[in-house]
Amino acid sequence: MVFLSAVNYPNSPHRTVKAKKYKMKESLSKDVLFDFFDGRTTSIQRKLVEDWLADPRNEELYYQYLDEWESRHPQFSPQIESALSEYVALVNDQDTTRETPLHQAEKAHFNLWRSAWAYSAVAACLLVVGGFVFNKELMYKSLTSENGRISAYQLSDGTEVVLNANSVLRVPRLGFGPGNREVMLEGEAEFKVVHTERDSRFIVKMNKDYLIEVLGTEFVAFSRERGTKVFLTKGKVKLSLPKGKQLYMKPGNLFSTEKDGKFTLTSSSTPARFVAWKQDMFYFDNTLLSEAVEQLNERFKVDVRILDPVLGKRRIGGVYKAKQADDLLAILSELLHLEVVKHNEFIELRTSVTNPNHE
Repeated sequence: MVFLSAVNYPNSPHRTVKAKKYKMKESLSKDVLFDFFDGRTTSIQRKLVEDWLADPRNEELYYQYLDEWESRHPQFSPQIESALSEYVALVNDQDTTRETPLHQAEKAHFNLWRSAWAYSAVAACLLVVGGFVFNKELMYKSLTSENGRISAYQLSDGTEVVLNANSVLRVPRLGFGPGNREVMLEGEAEFKVVHTERDSRFIVKMNKDYLIEVLGTEFVAFSRERGTKVFLTKGKVKLSLPKGKQLYMKPGNLFSTEKDGKFTLTSSSTPARFVAWKQDMFYFDNTLLSEAVEQLNERFKVDVRILDPVLGKRRIGGVYKAKQADDLLAILSELLHLEVVKHNEFIELRTSVTNPNHE
């Protein structure tokens, strides 16, 4: 890092500038970073921050300071009651403003602007007044993936999303505003989040009050009835958990929960297992047969059951391609010597009577 300092030479009446090198500090103070977030830093200070951030070891501290700064500087405070009244008037085609002697064209322009503001205000937040919640379909549009199919989307900010089968991602109907970019996930998806000039956070809301907060990163999120999982490929994310708990993830970390709410944070050396579904593959690594069947049901929206609890505890390994439920059922039947019995309301997996190991 090079700074310029003024130096007086004894034989010259003029001040000359001499380049002087200063060693880059290993850390920056919180005050400098807070000024940076406020946009009040000098060009030299901004360069200091940029050079400091070039070291990946400083990223976690940067995000922690950014999180603290944002908690002290809320970016948006919705006026819920006024927005609700404006929206109701808009739906009922009522004019809540006082009549003024405006020219007809000016009045029409004013009403158009007011209507756009009211709709934008409603789109900016999910209004909850007196226990009444606006319908999600009104506030958001749903990006979906069909039964047994993978769907790819690019959001308005450039973020790329790939949805696993039978998944839904709800995004704001009018696009992202200047604040946080919030979406809601039901199912499983891979995200490649784009960094914005305003450093706006990308927030993925999942079931049971789990939130993923990121700036720019790549991760896989899973949110279904049987639990929640997040696998981080690149960058850093902050997870907001129920009861106000928070934790930070690093690349390679796997966060997972069970139905009882207990969670674990581990490291995985096989990231391919979390994106195998993008190639219509099932990745089993000493996986319980009962869990393999759950994955089968989720992806193809079928109802396969194992009525024998002992059978459900058998394990399977390997990577298998299956574009439809019958493909994987045939594989399981062949590998584990199972019978596939189709009832009226469900499909049953049972041990084959011809299995030499069957007792």
